[in-house]
Amino acid sequence: MSDAVLVDTHGHVTVITLNRPEVLNAIDAEVAKGLREALERFREDPEARVAVLTGAGTKAFTSGADLKRMAARSRQDYLLDWFRTYRDRLPEVWKPVIGAVNGLCYAEGMNLLVALTDIRIVSDSARFCYAEVLRGHSGAGEAVEWLPRQVPYAIAMEWLLRGKVFGAGEALQYGLVNEAVAVERVKPRALELAREIAEIAPLALRALKESVVRGLSMDLPNAVRLAYTLGVLNRFTQDAAEGPRAFTEKRAPVYKGR
Repeated sequence: MSDAVLVDTHGHVTVITLNRPEVLNAIDAEVAKGLREALERFREDPEARVAVLTGAGTKAFTSGADLKRMAARSRQDYLLDWFRTYRDRLPEVWKPVIGAVNGLCYAEGMNLLVALTDIRIVSDSARFCYAEVLRGHSGAGEAVEWLPRQVPYAIAMEWLLRGKVFGAGEALQYGLVNEAVAVERVKPRALELAREIAEIAPLALRALKESVVRGLSMDLPNAVRLAYTLGVLNRFTQDAAEGPRAFTEKRAPVYKGR
């Protein structure tokens, strides 16, 4: 993996950092490839239970796609690359992912935020924007479909149709993010939450997240059926036996992801 995406391990917590601070962590092909590899490695590592996704520096989570490099490519090359990589660019990850947004979160940053992260800690100076329409594009990313599912429809449409720049206060007001803190507290707070969640039964967390995310695209009866099915299967794990046993013995549970 290149230095464009850094991966650090803190016990059961994996920190994935977009690492091009000199260009506000703009995403090019190298970053996209590195992020995909980092997410796949996190997904497959049995010791990794929670991830924190952030950007290097204090100015940006990511300013979005690297427009200078994009402009230098032919339309045909861009389309071929998009169709070739779209299915694999954001792998399914059922483990919890916490977003640590330490500045600008524009365009592709919004795609990553809404499609990958489950809990979002942002700096109080963070700014958000999905400005595809202002560049002559309708938007070919996850934010187009996920935003109206995560915030009120009219708010999502205003953000999308105007390519509106909005701050942490508005993101917090409409439930796009969980907490806004001083920029120097973003990563520590995200790590604090990650460590707390990493103590919970990891198989139960994965089943819960998959139930929620898959259920959002189902009708309610089938979503409930999926949650019930995954919940019943999870009860046959060792961790599901450990939880009640620890409660009865009045001790902290020791979950092993089995």
